[in-house]
Amino acid sequence: MGSEKSDAALRQALSDFYREEFLRHLEQLELNGLVNEGNRAVMKRACTKLMADLDQVCCRDDFPAVAETLLQNFELLTRLSELDPRKAH
Repeated sequence: MGSEKSDAALRQALSDFYREEFLRHLEQLELNGLVNEGNRAVMKRACTKLMADLDQVCCRDDFPAVAETLLQNFELLTRLSELDPRKAH
């Protein structure tokens, strides 16, 4: 039972981390003007679905690879890591 609790806690921590990262990238897409009136409704629906499904998706064995690929694709659009003050030298 302890393992199940730690697995659930790990999944929740992963879900929370990726949720925060996805939201940061989505905010940057808006700031960059890539989200506009023409695509805002579609983007909102996709974001709502992603956030709602994230806890369940975290249970998949391939989730780390899927999340990494998605974040890399967001990064190509947002270049958020270049703006991150935590990465400054």
